[in-house]
Amino acid sequence: MTKRRPPLSIDAALARIAGQLECGWDDIASVTGRSTTLVRAWGDPDRREKIPVDDAIMLDLAYRAAGGDGAPIFEMFAHQLQIEGGTWFADEVALGRYAAEVILECGQAGSAVVLSAQPGATPAQRREALREVEEAIGVLTRARLMLGLPAPFPDSGEAGHRSTAPPLQRK
Repeated sequence: MTKRRPPLSIDAALARIAGQLECGWDDIASVTGRSTTLVRAWGDPDRREKIPVDDAIMLDLAYRAAGGDGAPIFEMFAHQLQIEGGTWFADEVALGRYAAEVILECGQAGSAVVLSAQPGATPAQRREALREVEEAIGVLTRARLMLGLPAPFPDSGEAGHRSTAPPLQRK
């Protein structure tokens, strides 16, 4: 019984290489130093045997040496990475765009903290610094979630949790 396989599968890549080599599957076995049974198993999704990276590289090079264009196994892996990684990389793009907001909010918080630490700072400046720090914590918490990490303070929401550090004392 023939198993249906997608066109950009490891089986299709191996078959393309076998078709280019003079002795087909026997040449694949010879190039890799493996048995013909094993190299055929690499293309069967129901088998646990998987092609080692070194063997994949040797086979793509053998394919080229036999006059083939491209690199069938590399192309298959690149296609799988593109398909499987699409959502991962989309999240990375979103995180990259969000980084501008992280930088802005943290910069504003840092500036407000510096001003509130100056001699003669008013209670209003300290409240402003606290507000800016809490906004930065919210933005950083969202960034943490985008990175796939849980929030460190489960009941705190995005901001407003209390620090366990002692308050700064003015001299």
